Amino acid sequence: MTRQELFDLVEDEYAVQPDYPFKQEIDGAVFRHKGNRKWFALLMRVPKFRLGIGSNSPEPAEVLNLKCDPMLREGLMQTNGIFPSYHMNKVHWISVLIEEVDTETIKTLLEISYEKTGEKLR
Repeated sequence: MTRQELFDLVEDEYAVQPDYPFKQEIDGAVFRHKGNRKWFALLMRVPKFRLGIGSNSPEPAEVLNLKCDPMLREGLMQTNGIFPSYHMNKVHWISVLIEEVDTETIKTLLEISYEKTGEKLR
């Protein structure tokens, strides 16, 4: 999946446009709920070595951070392209290389993240 394909998917499924809150990080795109404004996804370019792949090469990867159930997280870590979250809580978030993980898995993980960060029923 490309960056633009992800933007299109989020727009189609959740009617959400990317938000760019990081002035110093022009590639950092946040996807938020319309109601509570909580993030359900963060897309950024990260050097691969930060994820423990590649040597010390600064080659970037498109990384999508998603909230995930801690019970699912351990199993997901066995999937190529899914890592402990970069720059987020590693118990509740995962990092997904969008170029390596299939579209259906990304859709499922987006839905989980969207639900976990949504408005709480009282």
